[in-house]
Amino acid sequence: MSEVEGWQASGGHSPASRFDIERLGDSERTDVDLHKDRGLDLTPAERLRRRSNRRWMVGLAVGSILILGAALLVSAIETSREPSGPSISAPVGYQVVRDGYFSYVVPAAWSTNQAYTDQAGDVDTSGPSGWAGQHIGYLLHAPTLQAAPPTALQAFGQPAPSPFSLAHGHEITVRGASVAFEYQASRPGGFHAVVVHAWSSATDVELWLMVDAPSAQRSVIINSLRA
Repeated sequence: MSEVEGWQASGGHSPASRFDIERLGDSERTDVDLHKDRGLDLTPAERLRRRSNRRWMVGLAVGSILILGAALLVSAIETSREPSGPSISAPVGYQVVRDGYFSYVVPAAWSTNQAYTDQAGDVDTSGPSGWAGQHIGYLLHAPTLQAAPPTALQAFGQPAPSPFSLAHGHEITVRGASVAFEYQASRPGGFHAVVVHAWSSATDVELWLMVDAPSAQRSVIINSLRA
């Protein structure tokens, strides 16, 4: 009998290869397919590994989805807690300025002036007819009429910081504020503006707003602050 006939008679395995297979331990033989006549079918061990891999991938995907959902929920909660200022509407020709704690309107033609705006709470909104400069700060107690305005107000609308004086202070009601006052500001040379100082006990945040504009526009801006 030829070697080929002997190989076929032995079931498709040469004596040496059959001996090698029989020498394998039980743990090693699980990865060896003794039935290659099944073609491309997976072995039982391969099926187990595939099911295990699928379970691992599904677990990883579900875990990622849960983590993402939790992160989005926390972000939504934190966003809802951020102050947004009172909600007000602007009359025709005006736009709303919301600093996160207080809200007021300015002419629609005005825009943020970056020269007087910074990350420390100072914002200047100005246009051809005038400007409104605000300063946001923190105060742990209610202010009084004798409160000194921040130095930031000396710079709004000026080529260089220039001191001013306040007069005719009186208490007013401002939407979102626990205490608020209104003043007339003046400088030598004919400068006149209106200053509002408002404070919220809920947030310990104070607003200083100086408005230099024609009387009609100034009235609309200041009245938009009122409750």
